[in-house]
Amino acid sequence: MAIVNLRPYFVKLVNTRTKRPIDDDTGVFQVYTAGSAVRATIYNAAGTQLTQEVAGTSFISRTMTDGTLEFYTARSVSSVDVSILTAGGRSYFLKSLSASQHRADVDPEQTEFTLVAAFNDKASCTTVRPLGFRLRRGMVIKDVFVKVTAAFAGAAAASNRYSVGRSGSALGLLNNITLSSVGFKQGAPVVSNTGVLTTMRYGSDLGKFHASSTALVDVYVRKSYIAATATASNNLVVKRQTAATLTHSFTNTGVSGAGKGYIYYQYTLLPTELAS
Repeated sequence: MAIVNLRPYFVKLVNTRTKRPIDDDTGVFQVYTAGSAVRATIYNAAGTQLTQEVAGTSFISRTMTDGTLEFYTARSVSSVDVSILTAGGRSYFLKSLSASQHRADVDPEQTEFTLVAAFNDKASCTTVRPLGFRLRRGMVIKDVFVKVTAAFAGAAAASNRYSVGRSGSALGLLNNITLSSVGFKQGAPVVSNTGVLTTMRYGSDLGKFHASSTALVDVYVRKSYIAATATASNNLVVKRQTAATLTHSFTNTGVSGAGKGYIYYQYTLLPTELAS
């Protein structure tokens, strides 16, 4: 029975080749406020709020049932954004999803994807925060970049640094990206005024940097990260760097200085490795 004061959302994943609904009980999704990197307030059919964030600790995904995403919002909410990661490692971002859109197509032949995970960070600089998504077997991460929609505040601009990784290597994908201004951020190299490459903002999962012991030639090689198994060490995480001299600790839900934005994981699926 419909809850009078809530708006129902019911979305079914459909295989574009077979034209049949997908049976997926381990795929996950996150619901965001439309056009914002903030997790929306959602409820189940009984009207109980579904947790998507524990402030200062972790972000949480909701699990689909039989390939179906079902949740409720306040009646005043006319649309939401939804980020999906299926059991087989396919990701979709449903922008401005309305309650009347009951279907999302899944192409079983597609191999190139971009997983979107939002951050609205209120954690202290010592906290490693799970994003609620885990890399699936057969995913090959080729690149990661960040879009800052609201800059971190409360500390010197040069100190607002962020790292993106996985639970087995919290700095493994992006290392010390500065988020003190809005816009896109990438793993660009740091070069001295003499033209020497001093470090890279890509982490060890996406690159190998060798500094010359004789100050002659520094070598850097980009690589991809292969999720060979579906292990807990592949839980995606973010971390504010402990080396930063931050003057705040975002532990309350209403703190205005929290940085906001999106992390984009560009990846390929290996057809022989992924789950069905």
